[in-house]
Amino acid sequence: MRDLPKDVPARPGKIKLIRVRIPKRCICPTCKTKQLFKLNHKRFRLVRDMSLKEPLLLKVEMTYAKCLNERCKTKVFSLPIQGIQRYQRATARLIRESIAGIIEDNSTCPRISRRLNRIFNTTGSKSSIDRWKHKLADKYNLEEIVSKLNFSGILCIDEYKPKRSQGYDLIDSDARTSRILYLEQAEGLGRGVVKKHFERIAQLGIKPYAIIFDMRTCFAKAAKAVFGKKILIQHDYFHVMKIIHHHLNRALGEYRKQLKEQGIDTIDIWEARWIILKNIEDWDLKGHQVMRAILDRYQGTVIEDILILKQRIREIFLESNSQKEAFLKRDELINEGWHLRSQHFANIREFLSKPYFKYVTTYLDHPEIPRSGNSENVVRTWRQMEKVRYGFKSDKGRLDHLKLYQVSKYLGGRLS
Repeated sequence: MRDLPKDVPARPGKIKLIRVRIPKRCICPTCKTKQLFKLNHKRFRLVRDMSLKEPLLLKVEMTYAKCLNERCKTKVFSLPIQGIQRYQRATARLIRESIAGIIEDNSTCPRISRRLNRIFNTTGSKSSIDRWKHKLADKYNLEEIVSKLNFSGILCIDEYKPKRSQGYDLIDSDARTSRILYLEQAEGLGRGVVKKHFERIAQLGIKPYAIIFDMRTCFAKAAKAVFGKKILIQHDYFHVMKIIHHHLNRALGEYRKQLKEQGIDTIDIWEARWIILKNIEDWDLKGHQVMRAILDRYQGTVIEDILILKQRIREIFLESNSQKEAFLKRDELINEGWHLRSQHFANIREFLSKPYFKYVTTYLDHPEIPRSGNSENVVRTWRQMEKVRYGFKSDKGRLDHLKLYQVSKYLGGRLS
């Protein structure tokens, strides 16, 4: 058993002999010359394989042929063996199963190592499995993968803070299919950094005609600088309403504070605060009962104003048929004097009055563009991969995992 790989325990098991049929002709892998087979030498090597019954080793007969092309730099080459990769001490299906566990099951190298030993009666150290993973990822070209993803032309971009990092990463996805296209570590979120990121994805073949992102002004300027001034820009409706709800929540908190200073019990407002901020169509039976009691007690107060203002703002985005109509509804709301009732309502008025309101309503004149991107779901999906391994240790590790994920999940395991 001296020829065993280092991480294979010397325990009882089965050894299966694998011999290769000698061909009449062979092809040199270097010069691609088809030639008569001429034997150079033979040797045996042990290769791990999977088995449900008992530990299994393959004793593989390696056959080496001479290259008859005098110009070829490779003088001797080995004949290919189906299911066994060159220089590997494990079969292709064992390597495939290990990487599938990492990508498909979102597991880690140590867990896969234990699984191989527990279920398949074989071994594979976490270092070996990690090496198999990166070796397979190196075979794939990111530009080629992106070209096969059938990008819809509508890009969604968002920033998120990964584990093992003090800064942010930028993650790009297809707004229609929710497929992750690319991600990159960002050295800050300034216009120059974002512009370089857009230039990089343009080199990968990602050239959108529309782009969806949050309210950062640097995104719009960088997108126009790289993709042209005609690119359509849509601010994510989720982030827009997130800002609106922030100010409404502050207004509710301020009103409750005023009541507490007057000695009035406000526990009912505290318990119903999330129902107040929730959309009316999302209230269940209990929510309607709670709100009926709240409105009976606080009729004509800030709480009623919050419900009305929130619904009026939603009507601008959900019931308008064009940008022009949305602007008219926005102007009508601004002129109603809501800013005089609360400073937080005034902040909402100021937010809706900003010039980039046109980017919030782009989808109204271009129905093919979603009003919300999928960035939150995409980031959540990627965080699940990060969580099990406590973050990726390097940029290469993160990008290699993305390539394998794209090939496995989006392309069915094949590029062709």
